[in-house]
Amino acid sequence: MISFLHPWVLAGLVAAGIPILLHLIARRQPPTIVFPAVRYLLTTTQEHQKRLKLQNWLLLILRTLLIIAIVLAAAGPTVRLSGVPGHAPSALVIVLDNSASSAAVTDGTPRLAQLRNAARGALARSSAEDALWLITADGVPRRGDAATLAAIVDSVRPSPTRLDLGAAVTLAGEVLASEPRPGEVLVLSDLQASGLTAAAIRPPVIAARVPGDPPPNAGIASLATGPQPWSSDGGRVVIALSGDSALSVPVSARLGNRPPRQVLGTPGAAATVAIPGAPAGWWNATAELDADEFRLDDRRETVVRIAPVARADCAASGRHVAAACDVLASNGRIGRGTEVTVGRAGPGASIILPPADVAELGALNRSLERLGSSWRYGVLRAEPVTSDSGTLLGAHRVLRRYALETTGSGRTGVLATAGGSPWIVRSGELILLGSRLEPEWTSLPVSAEFMPFMDRLLNRVARGEVALVDGTPGIPASLPDLATEVRHADRTWRVDGGGLFRAVEPGVHFILAGRDTIGALSVGVDPRESRLAPAPDRQLRELWPGARVVPLADAAAATFSSGARGDLRGPLLVAALLFGLAEVLLASWWRRGA
Repeated sequence: MISFLHPWVLAGLVAAGIPILLHLIARRQPPTIVFPAVRYLLTTTQEHQKRLKLQNWLLLILRTLLIIAIVLAAAGPTVRLSGVPGHAPSALVIVLDNSASSAAVTDGTPRLAQLRNAARGALARSSAEDALWLITADGVPRRGDAATLAAIVDSVRPSPTRLDLGAAVTLAGEVLASEPRPGEVLVLSDLQASGLTAAAIRPPVIAARVPGDPPPNAGIASLATGPQPWSSDGGRVVIALSGDSALSVPVSARLGNRPPRQVLGTPGAAATVAIPGAPAGWWNATAELDADEFRLDDRRETVVRIAPVARADCAASGRHVAAACDVLASNGRIGRGTEVTVGRAGPGASIILPPADVAELGALNRSLERLGSSWRYGVLRAEPVTSDSGTLLGAHRVLRRYALETTGSGRTGVLATAGGSPWIVRSGELILLGSRLEPEWTSLPVSAEFMPFMDRLLNRVARGEVALVDGTPGIPASLPDLATEVRHADRTWRVDGGGLFRAVEPGVHFILAGRDTIGALSVGVDPRESRLAPAPDRQLRELWPGARVVPLADAAAATFSSGARGDLRGPLLVAALLFGLAEVLLASWWRRGA
C-alpha cells in the first residue's frame, strides 16, 4: 500500500486541470464557407483540424501526466516494495558485537574486522534523512550521521566486556519505539550460542552470520588460590578451563617471576597445581595457556598473600583450645607469642570467648566498649540450635550461646551464624564468639573439624583474612565491608565498604582499607566468551521471533529492506522528465511541420 511523507502536497493535483482548461479555451471553430467555389478549402480545413485535434490531445495528455508526476513526487510516496532504488527516511540501529570473542581469528582475519566492514557497508546505504544509532559491547546507544558512526566503527577494538545480545536487541527496540520513521535493527555478531539470550522483538531484526567455522578454543575460566594467607610452605592453585575443545592442553601456573609449574587441563574440568613456598608478602599468581586463535582468554591473574604462621597466646582459652594450640604448635602451624591472643583482649588481634559465669558479662562488655568494639554480648540463650554452614565452618550443634548485639547500623562483620543469628563476629582486631569452645556449649570442640577451624581462626581470620573476589569486566562485584579504595595499575577509585564495584579492564585490582591492603579483585574475561560455537538458525529464531538471518556479505544489501519502505520519488521524477522531453519534442516537431 502506498503512503505519502507529505500528503498535503496532493492538493497540487488540481493543477493537472490547467492543460485541460487551456485546451478548451484554445479551441477554435473554422469559418463556414457557404458558396460552392470554396468547397475545396473546406475539405482541406477539415483534414487539418483532424491532425490538429490529435496533436492537441497528445500534448494535453503529456502535460497533464507531467504535472501529476511532479506533484506526486513532491508528496513523497513510499511503498513496501523491494528493488526500488533508494528508501524512504528510516531509522536504523546497528548492534556491533565487539565483545571478547570477536578477537578470534578465522582464516587469518579477526572476526571483528569482518563485522566492521559490514557495518561500514550498511552505513554507506543510509541517506541524510535517516536516523542512525550504533550499540557496541558497552551497551550505550550512540546517535550520529553516517560519517560520525563510521569513524566510531573504525575505532572499535575487541572489548573484554561481554555483550548480552538479547539485551542489546531489546535496547535497540526501545530506542526505535519513540521514532516516527519506520525502523529496523541490524545485528552484526559472531552469534555465539553462549551469548544469545531472548529478546523482546518490536522492530524487524536482521542478524548477519559470520562465514566459516570458529577455531577450537580453550580458555582459563577461573584461578582459585584457596584460603589466604598462605604459609611459607606454599599452597595450591586450582585452574578451571572453559571452551569448546575436547583436547587436553598444557596450562602453567607461576608465582611472581618464579619458574612455572605445568600440567594438562581439559575444558570443562579443573587442574590443580602445587606451588612451592615463598617469602612473606603479596605475590602475583598467574595461569597461562599456549597461544591459540583466541588470545584474550589465555591468561588470568590473581594474588596470593604469604605470611609466617601466627604467634598465639592460648593461656586463657580453656582446656580444649589450649590442647588444640599445642597440637598446632607441634606441627609448625602456629608459634608462641602475643600476635593473636585467645580468650581475652591482648595487645594484638584478640579472639574473645564469653565468660563461664554470667556475672562477669557486664565487665566484659565495658571492656569491649573501651576497646571501641561495635559488638557486645547480650542475653544467654540455652535453646539448642545448629550453626549455619559457611566458609569458616560447617554445621555443628550449639547448646548454649550469648546473643551478639551490634551497637552500630546493620550487621557488618558477621563471620558465622547459628540458627540465623550472629555467632562469630569481627570488630576491627577483635573476634567475638557467642559460645565457649567447650562440649557443654557446642559440639565443635569434639568434632574432626575443630583443628582445621582453629588453624583458620588463628592464621587467617584473626590476622585479617584476605578477601579475594572474582569478577568479569562490566559486571558489578561486591566489596568487603572495610573497603575504602580500589587500585589497578596507576588508577584509583574511592569506594564504599560493602558496596559494588564495576571493573572495566582485566587484571588484579587491589582492595584497600585505609592504607592496608585487605584483598584483591581478580578480573578476567567471562568464561562464556571462550565457547565460540555459533547458535544455529533454529535457536536464534526461537529466541528472536521473526528475525531474518542473512550471510554477513549480504548484510549491507539487506539493510533498509525490512522496516523501511521503498521511495518512489526517484522513479516519479524520472517519469516527469520523460513526459517533459516528449512534450517538447512533439511540440517542436509539429511546429516545424506547420
